This record gives sequence, structure tokens and C-alpha cells, in this order.
Amino acid sequence: MPSKVIEVTSLSKKFSDKYAVRNLSFEVHEGEIYCLVGPNGAGKTTTLRTIVGLLTPTSGRVRVMGHDVHREREKAMRYVTFVPDNPVLYGELTVREIVLLFASLRDIDRAVVEDRMFELLELFDLREYVNVRIKNLSRGTLQKLAIVLSFLPDPKLVVMDEPFMALDVKTQKTLREEIRKRARRGTAFIISSHVLPWVEEIADRVCVIHKGEKVVEGTPMEVKEKLGASTLEDALLNVLTGS
Repeated sequence: MPSKVIEVTSLSKKFSDKYAVRNLSFEVHEGEIYCLVGPNGAGKTTTLRTIVGLLTPTSGRVRVMGHDVHREREKAMRYVTFVPDNPVLYGELTVREIVLLFASLRDIDRAVVEDRMFELLELFDLREYVNVRIKNLSRGTLQKLAIVLSFLPDPKLVVMDEPFMALDVKTQKTLREEIRKRARRGTAFIISSHVLPWVEEIADRVCVIHKGEKVVEGTPMEVKEKLGASTLEDALLNVLTGS
């Protein structure tokens, strides 16, 4: 079996007196595409933000490549990149400047940065924006740039929160193909998405979350069988209606 990239153990996150995530456990291995699905408010974004260290868990543990995300954050985050659901970048910098800044922060060899940068910008149709300031980008273009930044350091784990929401059809297809390609090379993915046909097509395993708790986990086929549905959309509806 491929080696374990991330292990989430009994993760809980509480805000005031309410749990957003409760006792959630899962692991993801090299080259695996693992998708979190569930309704709004299910705890998906809280889970992802805790995984990348932006939130501190109330209890439980997250380990990336053997390093505790919250006790050894610097070591753990060397292996991880994150695409949030609403990317925020330095508005006064140009696309080229933000890519070079990110590359320097991730200690990417300057000799390979330029080639890798322009390869990714070309892939996501961003070459024409290389000298445009971030504040002048559209929501969809900013989303594409955040994806480029996530791929730039060739990480062990890419965490994505609703990466398809602002993308056009062509870019959605490009992203699906790039995720598959990188997974074949060993990159692990944890992705939250409401685009269930896409999840059904690409996910190796799916975790259905409702009210902060894991309902079911398995391959898309296993999840559909366990929930008595022919599609993931129907499976999720069965969870929501209690069928």
C-alpha cells in the first residue's frame, strides 16, 4: 500500500457551545484523491482549515508525513498547499510577483521557478495576466491563480475547498486532468466539493459528512451502495432526509 500522507484522528472543533466537527477520523495515502461531501454547514471547511493549521482543534490530532500539524506546524506544512474557498492575495502585487514571492517562501530553487511558473500559467490560461495586479483580477482568474500557487512547489498533499465554484467549464476540465496527472505521480488530494458528478468521476474515496460527523466513507460505488442510491447526489439526499 502507498505510504500514508495524512492521518486525522478523532478530530473535533467546537465554537462556543456548538461542535462544527465531532470525532472525525480518516487517512489519505500517496496518490489518493479523497473527497469530502456534505451540505452547507456540515463541517467540511472547518475540517480543511484545521487540517492546514488555520484553526486549532478542540481535541484530536492531525499528522502530515508523521508531523503533528499543530505542534510541528512548520515541518508539517512543508508538504502541504491549500486552496481556500475564497482566496485572498496581496492586491498590489502582480501575478508574476505573487508567484515569485510564494516560490521564495517555499524555498523553490530559483533555477526552476521561471519554467514551472510559466508552464502552470500557460496551463490555466493566465499568461496574459502575468503583469496584472491581483486587485484587478476577476473572481475566476483569482481562483485559477490560487490553484497555480498550490501546484507550484509540487507538494505531497494539496487541500482544496470548493476549487470548482468560480471556474469556467474549460478550466474545470483542465483542473480535473491535472489533479489526475499529479495523483498518478504520488500527490495526495483532499477536496471539498458540491459538484457531485465530478466527485463521482474522480474520487478514489469519498467521506460524507453531516452535522460535523462522518456518515459513511468508501469508494463512490461503496458509498452509493451503503446509502441505497444510484448517484452520489441521491446518496447525499438520502442522508439529509434520513432515508
